[in-house]
Amino acid sequence: MTPRTCRSLLAALFFWMLAFAVLPAHAHKASDAYLQLSRDGDRIDLRWDIALRDLDAVLDLDANADQKLSWGEVRTRLGDIQAYALGRLRLQGGQCVPADTRPPAIDNRIDGAYLVLQMQAPCSAAAALSIDYRLFQDVDPTHRGLLRAQTQSAAAPMLRSLDPSAGPVSIEWADTREASPPARFFADGIHHILIGYDHILFLICLLLPAVLQRKHGVWTPVLAWKDAAWPMLGIVTMFTIAHSITLALAGLKIVTISPHLIEPAIAITIIVAALDNIRPVLRGRRRLFSFLFGLIHGFGFAGALGEIELPTRQFVLALLQFNLGVEAGQLAVVAVALMVLLALRNWRRYPPLVLHGGSMAAVVVATVWLCERVLDVKVLPFS
Repeated sequence: MTPRTCRSLLAALFFWMLAFAVLPAHAHKASDAYLQLSRDGDRIDLRWDIALRDLDAVLDLDANADQKLSWGEVRTRLGDIQAYALGRLRLQGGQCVPADTRPPAIDNRIDGAYLVLQMQAPCSAAAALSIDYRLFQDVDPTHRGLLRAQTQSAAAPMLRSLDPSAGPVSIEWADTREASPPARFFADGIHHILIGYDHILFLICLLLPAVLQRKHGVWTPVLAWKDAAWPMLGIVTMFTIAHSITLALAGLKIVTISPHLIEPAIAITIIVAALDNIRPVLRGRRRLFSFLFGLIHGFGFAGALGEIELPTRQFVLALLQFNLGVEAGQLAVVAVALMVLLALRNWRRYPPLVLHGGSMAAVVVATVWLCERVLDVKVLPFS
């Protein structure tokens, strides 16, 4: 294989990675639902909070297509909603069948409105409970259900993350008698960064010029991989420290900012980082701005953790595992992208095609995201 062919394949791989980051173009807010179970003898009480935006995507609840859901539109479809949801939740292999104890209600949270279903299920007092959770399995691979389970006599609840595609899980009621470490949150952190296409696009924008150096207004490739890796490590470290700070602050509800402000701000950080690759606007202070931009992205990562009421020890463990997962996923993205870009750095068309062309593509996509998030509309058919 000739060097030219290798460069062409690597360039194709880079643009495939860029397309992966931008084409799905999901809004960053991941799909989450909250399932709370409490056992009292041979009865299980359930509260299930499901985002109306997710239900609308599946059941088309917005009858007048005005991009806003009214209680009237939801109320007329309650039968369909409950049939859809309960058809995707089986307790104890279908032996424990939930039934309403209160009328469905709407809970307005900082990230949008949720439909609240409150139910009871007669269930034998077994030592374990099998939960088969399939909500949105066929339409949204990003969805996760966050389970909080507790007995009346338990000192602390048990926390689980439910993956609709993972099959049934079994929880041991005895495990809730002591505060137990949260399960799966490391994997959820990895999952969260990999579906956070705006975060990935931001990282790629930071990486594009890392394999070049500017001399007398001309871009030239770095001589050794260390010349690109060490400066990039500093930028990513600043970004990591910053988003870890705001992730913790948002998760602990010390600082709360609406996603309606954070999501457009994240799109703006992508635009600024991409424009800096075309014409320097940050004036060499990329580490400082990576830290400032990281503070914004951290609020985007916070997501569901802040919505779960947990004892402090459990929450800290969940937060730590989730953040470590985010960092592991982030490092994997950076490592793969940097290797590809290092291999391409001597290609004479790298500055005009990869650096400038890739950055312009990022500006366009981030601008569309910004408009979608500010105006609460859908422009891209795949967003």
